[in-house]
Order: sequence, then structure tokens, then C-alpha cells
Amino acid sequence: MEVKKKRMNQIIPNKKKELTPKQEKFLDVLFNNGGQIMSAIEEAGYSPDSRGWLMKSVKDEIIERAKTQLAGSSVKAINRLSEGLDADGTIPSGQMDIRMKAASEILDRTGISKRQEVSVNGQVLHGVVMLPAKDKIKTINE
Repeated sequence: MEVKKKRMNQIIPNKKKELTPKQEKFLDVLFNNGGQIMSAIEEAGYSPDSRGWLMKSVKDEIIERAKTQLAGSSVKAINRLSEGLDADGTIPSGQMDIRMKAASEILDRTGISKRQEVSVNGQVLHGVVMLPAKDKIKTINE
């Protein structure tokens, strides 16, 4: 029965890691201060030397929160693209281009926009090589 439990744990991913209150505070400060890691470390009460192991311990949560934040920004990006379509010329074209590129990039990263398909074709050639017949083995008599 122990073997079955072990195998099931390998198949089913583990639940989300529980964070300590200090780690939670670090992440909250990090996302609220614009990503200033050292400032967030100090405000959460960690030593500046703890940056390496702290970032490793919360990297999955940082990625999840970043995805959530990016998904939230996709609504704003859609609105920017719509504004670009309805632009009346009051916004300079250079500024509009930057806004449109940023909006498009956010939508690409959230999986909403462009979709690229790659077609890979391969051709395998099989050939037959004809070799001359072998000579019969000669015996040497001494």
C-alpha cells in the first residue's frame, strides 16, 4: 500500500506551498512597490543576505501572481487596442504606436492575440546500394 501512495504522489502534483506570514508580506510589498526586491526584503523583515534563498523559496508564487497581474492587464490592453481603432488624431502617432505595441505584447503573453503555427515537413530518402559480389575465399596450401 505504501508503494501505491508513493506512485500517486508522483502523478498528482502537490498542492500549493504554504507561505509564512513574512513571505506573504514580502510578496505583497514586492508587487506593490513595482518589483524593488531589496526594498521588499527589508520591509518584510528579512536580512539583505537572504535574497537568494528567499527568491528561490517564493519563485513559484511570484510567477503565479505575475500571471494573474498580466491577465488583469489584458482587459486594459484590449481597451487600448479599441482606442487605437477609434483614434481621432489627438494622440500623437508615435505615442499611439507605443501604446498599441505594448497592448499587443500583453495580449500575446496572455495567449489572447496572435497565434503562430509552424509546419515541419521532412523527407526521408531510402536508397539501395549495390555492391559487387565477393570473391570466393582462396585457400593457401603450403
